[in-house]
Amino acid sequence: MVGTGVLSTLDEVVARLDTLVGRLEPEVFDAGGAAHLVAAFARAERLAGAGKALAARRVEECGTWQAEGFRSGAHWLAAQSGATVGEAERSLRTARALDALPATEAAFRAGKLSATQASEITETAAAAPEAEGDLLATAGDASVKVLRDECRRVRAESVADDAAWAARLHAGRRLDRWKDPDGMGRGDWKLPPAECARVNRAIDDEIEALFRAARKEGRREPRAAYAADALVNLVLRGPSKPPEVKVTVDESAARRGFVEPGERCEIDGYGPVPVAVARALLQDASASLLTLDEVGAVTYATRAKRTIPRGLRRRLEHRYPVCGNHECKGDGPFEIDHIVPIECGGQTDDENTWRLCRHCHRLKTYFGWRVDVDGNGRRRLVPPRGGGP
Repeated sequence: MVGTGVLSTLDEVVARLDTLVGRLEPEVFDAGGAAHLVAAFARAERLAGAGKALAARRVEECGTWQAEGFRSGAHWLAAQSGATVGEAERSLRTARALDALPATEAAFRAGKLSATQASEITETAAAAPEAEGDLLATAGDASVKVLRDECRRVRAESVADDAAWAARLHAGRRLDRWKDPDGMGRGDWKLPPAECARVNRAIDDEIEALFRAARKEGRREPRAAYAADALVNLVLRGPSKPPEVKVTVDESAARRGFVEPGERCEIDGYGPVPVAVARALLQDASASLLTLDEVGAVTYATRAKRTIPRGLRRRLEHRYPVCGNHECKGDGPFEIDHIVPIECGGQTDDENTWRLCRHCHRLKTYFGWRVDVDGNGRRRLVPPRGGGP
């Protein structure tokens, strides 16, 4: 009966909050009133986060997630919350640790700690319970960054065996990858300090090289964009197999270069993508392409195979030691390009392929630059009408 009363009360509170937010008109409040709203909603968010974590722990204990076909309690919670599995797992770890940390549990239940703060404190106090009070005080007075720094210091001081500490850091390494709703690839890495320092140094050096090249060309982009390019460059310089992709595209969209309402261009496992993205993947991949006409009939199909045969690849490497765009002559990293796209009838042969530096390849793929031949028979890229990017 007690449980039934809690559920009915919670449902009533959520229903009232639903109505309140639905009718909320923030513009009618002055600055002080708006700040009050933010503070109240923030506390409600912390309270809801605590309740969700505690209840999710019970769901995990009862095995509800198994009955519903989920891989783990974290996967079930992620589906319920609209969160990532990593976030859900952190929430469950926090809830599991609270039994041994009553002061932290009380603060969490009272809405004094966010899920992030509670996670930091429980993970640290599990190894150094004597620091729980000081960490709670820090959480109440300082930013999350300061709390994290303090937790890191406490964890370091609580380690008696340096070798065991290093082994624990190594064992905790991980890389999580997923796709966001727009189909953009996302990732999150967790590396031991030494490896992280080396990776960051390599990325920073590559960012500087990309920045200098962009400045010479008169391009300006955010540092975060250069960092993404740097990561791609560093990863793809090593040996790797070509990606395996399955592309389905309407013939009209493939020839036009973009989709119109009612048309599709999809990559299996990713969903809808721009035609330019599909073309970029088809340049050098183990790919199968299915082209459909306006009534859905197959007009062109290929089996999955390496787009660039080894012999052709070696000939292109010999023929184009620098970027094939005569106006560029960049020294890499390189990508092989089909001058006439595969889905438009282009062949994978010596006449229809060349090597471009990654920047020139992007100009052709994403910004509409086209191949031209000058009076001396040299290939070059020229911008579309109206200029380049």
